[in-house]
This record gives sequence, C-alpha cells and structure tokens, in this order.
Amino acid sequence: MSQGAVSVLEQTPELGWGAAELYTLDEEDFQLFSELCDAFNSLGKSSPDDPLDAEPFRYLHEDVELQDYPGIPAATWHRGHSGALQWTMNLWESFVDFHLEPQEFIRAGGARFVCVTAAFGQGRRSGLQLSLTAYAVVTVEGDRIRRIAITADRQEALKSAGLPREFLGWY
Repeated sequence: MSQGAVSVLEQTPELGWGAAELYTLDEEDFQLFSELCDAFNSLGKSSPDDPLDAEPFRYLHEDVELQDYPGIPAATWHRGHSGALQWTMNLWESFVDFHLEPQEFIRAGGARFVCVTAAFGQGRRSGLQLSLTAYAVVTVEGDRIRRIAITADRQEALKSAGLPREFLGWY
C-alpha cells in the first residue's frame, strides 16, 4: 500500500467543521483507493484470461463511474466494469508505461474524499514523459469504489466533493 499524508476536515454536531490535521494514512476508504492504484500499476505484470478478472476490478463497484482526465481529446465518463476496462485500455494504448501515485487524501465527509494523485507515463508514439497532478473526487459505496470524478483543479475538486466554502481557501 502507498503511504501518504491525509488532510482531514470533519464535521461534528457540537463544533461544526473542525481544523485540518495531518496524519499517516490508515483509514479503510483511503486504503481501498491506494490498493486500487497499486493493482492498476501492476496490471502490466499479469495477463488474466478474462481482463475483467484483473485485480483492479475487485476494488470497483459493478456500477462504477470513472471520468477521463479533463483536457484529453474526447474526454468522457466510463460506466461499469466494461467502462473501467475501456478507460484502462485507452491509457495503455496511449502510454508505454503509466502509473498512479496517491499523494494526499482530503476527507470530505461520509464516504467521499479527494485524492491528490501524481500520474506518470511515457507516450507510446512520442516517447515524451508525462508527469501531472490529478484531483480525484472518490465516492465509496459499501466496500467498493463507486465513482471517481477527475479534475485538473484542486479548488474545483474540493468544491465538487462538498467541502464548505469557508474551507476551500485553506487548501
């Protein structure tokens, strides 16, 4: 599992929204996303008979919704395991090597959080190195990831995750 910092804003009935704290990652929802990234990163090292049997799919809800990184041509949403497979295939068609590294988790309340993720790759045709930061608004349902909305803007991700306006300036 990848380790990282966790930024936490939690709401309590008595105090309202509390101050941000940093601590070592060990919460289940965050761990689930980290393990998904680890499984995704190791996809090239295995080739199951049925691609939907690949390890990353055990972390995804059967009705998962996964958004492409904004700004790529024809960016769209992918739904279900078949959509997640298409998302993955699109990446592997575009990159020789592509991997994700969760850097920071920001709790947004309930089963929703923002994961600041570094993405690295090498263009398959161009050979150019890619290094970018993506902000994933992740929703967990039960013990599976239900939705991953991706943006290139931190403030947009925090707002989309439902953090109160007064805390958006903290980040």
